[in-house]
Amino acid sequence: MTNNCTYHSTTEASWHCQPCGRHYCDTCIPGSSANYRNGQPDCPLCHKPLSYIGASNSAKPFWQMGIFYFKYALQPGPLTVIALAAAVGLLISGPGIVSLLMLLGAFALVTRYNLLVIQTLAGGQLQAPGFGDAMDGNSAPLFLKVIGMSLIAGFVGYKLLSIAPGALQLYSIALSLLTPAAMIVLALEGSLRAAINPLKLLQFTLIIGWPYLLLWLSTGAISAAPGYLLMLVADKLPPWALIPVIAATTTYFAIVTSAMMGYICLSRQQQLGISAIRDDDDSYLEERDFDCARAQAEANILMREGDFKAARQTLVEFLRRYPDEPALNERYYRLLLATQDKKALRELAPHLLEKFILMNRAHTAAELYLATNPPPTIDKPHVRHQLAEALYRQQKFRPAALLLTNLHKHNKDYRNLDAAYLLLAQIYIDGFNREDTAKQLLAFIKKHFPDTSLRKQVDTLAQILTKAEAAG
Repeated sequence: MTNNCTYHSTTEASWHCQPCGRHYCDTCIPGSSANYRNGQPDCPLCHKPLSYIGASNSAKPFWQMGIFYFKYALQPGPLTVIALAAAVGLLISGPGIVSLLMLLGAFALVTRYNLLVIQTLAGGQLQAPGFGDAMDGNSAPLFLKVIGMSLIAGFVGYKLLSIAPGALQLYSIALSLLTPAAMIVLALEGSLRAAINPLKLLQFTLIIGWPYLLLWLSTGAISAAPGYLLMLVADKLPPWALIPVIAATTTYFAIVTSAMMGYICLSRQQQLGISAIRDDDDSYLEERDFDCARAQAEANILMREGDFKAARQTLVEFLRRYPDEPALNERYYRLLLATQDKKALRELAPHLLEKFILMNRAHTAAELYLATNPPPTIDKPHVRHQLAEALYRQQKFRPAALLLTNLHKHNKDYRNLDAAYLLLAQIYIDGFNREDTAKQLLAFIKKHFPDTSLRKQVDTLAQILTKAEAAG
């Protein structure tokens, strides 16, 4: 079952906090592993390490991924391993120490690669590992452990045959059922002891549940495919091609079954306690971008939890570092609105709105001004002017007019008073059909600003009003 983010209900979660039980998406936990100390983010609420669940949370059920397993084995890494197996089959000329060593080496490498497929898919990496990833020095030890598993299984069967012959058949069935589990445990833990521990294997199958039975049936059928395929083509192939074909097909279907075993672990990643692999290099953010994204995310989470004081402290802390960051300032203003902190709005709103004006965000300033009730008192004329212009563009004529009306009485030395009153004239025309008041404002501009650079616009607007009055 897919878990969605606790705070963005339509978005799939990428992180989970076990102590809090909360799920977080990439918006709540921005950036990549490299952005966080120790490479792992903490829960914004309890500050405990988060578990990455991105790939497992979005994973489809095991039985819906049939085509994926067969296509998985056709990626560059698996194809290289298949080609190597075929080449070794072609080079084996007959009995001899060299042929035996080549055969053992190929078996060891193919075994290592298959276990690596299980391990990486279980961790959430859907891209097949490269051939070079298998060259890590673990091929021989893991191959020996697989041989050891086979020898131990055979020895137990031999003992049962001598002690209780009737039990051998039950043992064979149990052995067949638990073989996929044993390979998975060996791939994930690298321990022969864990891979032959019946209790460990039983616990694994119980965690997987009924899909494990489907896995067992599927891997059994696919493992038998090379034999049936050979029966169909054996008489059509030259003798020299038989061994390479057997090697290639056996390796291909072995990788397919390994992909199935890895994916079923991915679907139960959290229950199995598997450490997820996160390929997130593309998510890396520069320090400023990361800090701002994290501050907004944490503030949003704290607000949703009702801890407005902590949310405000978070934003203030980051605003001290980035005082001119528009997104942080807007989030802070909206926090004041959400908490209806009228005292803070009365004191801080004019300053914050001026900051938006200076950051060329007059449109945002206008939206926040309208959202503030009662409207904040703006004393600085350039802020009133820019706010009024943004409101006019949004067709909010009444608040725009209130900001500019009698501006000359409060700020007679404002150097752009001519432009402000020209704008007010346009507001009266477009918003209220008050041509008479607009004409008075134009007359005021002509009288008090005879050398204004806006004289042409003033005259044009006056002519339009005169013609409209004559036509009416």
